[in-house]
Amino acid sequence: MSRRIARPYAQALFAVTKPDGPQALEKAQKALDRAAWAFKELPQLIRAFELPTLAVRQKLSLLRELSRRLELPVKVERLLVALQTHYRLRYLPLVAEEFTVLCDRFFGLRRGRVWLPAAVAPEQLAELEGTLARLVGTAVKLEQEERPELLAGFVVRLGSLVFDGSLRRQLERFAGGSLPEGGRYAREVR
Repeated sequence: MSRRIARPYAQALFAVTKPDGPQALEKAQKALDRAAWAFKELPQLIRAFELPTLAVRQKLSLLRELSRRLELPVKVERLLVALQTHYRLRYLPLVAEEFTVLCDRFFGLRRGRVWLPAAVAPEQLAELEGTLARLVGTAVKLEQEERPELLAGFVVRLGSLVFDGSLRRQLERFAGGSLPEGGRYAREVR
């Protein structure tokens, strides 16, 4: 339900920003992320805008000050005003996510997540992103997450695609079956 509320706002911002070019989209995306972060990290901001005792004029003044401090472009500030007018500022993080999806589609970028036993250097992550980009035919941006239980290898998720190069998966292939949760071979090997 909340994504359904957020999506039209993201689409509207995308529609009015797209004619200004790719740099304007990137700038709006970063600004929207900053604003979403502020509202997520400071829940008292949401409460302030939802207070019925705070006058509309005061809320607009607070939004303008917030926009100035976060250095938001005019179109992003107008979006915040529209969200506040319709009592939907609490959906700002979802609006930012939906806007990112639209921008990624525009730029031909697929975002994903890679699970690794330990963090890797940026160069290694870039190399993995390049390899995946050649496989899927579009640019790839990965967010890495440490999972020590993997021991070695990695698992990548790009939407519905999963690339499993983990040690566990290699052992499953070697054993000719799957390993039970305890990690022992499903059959006895002689």
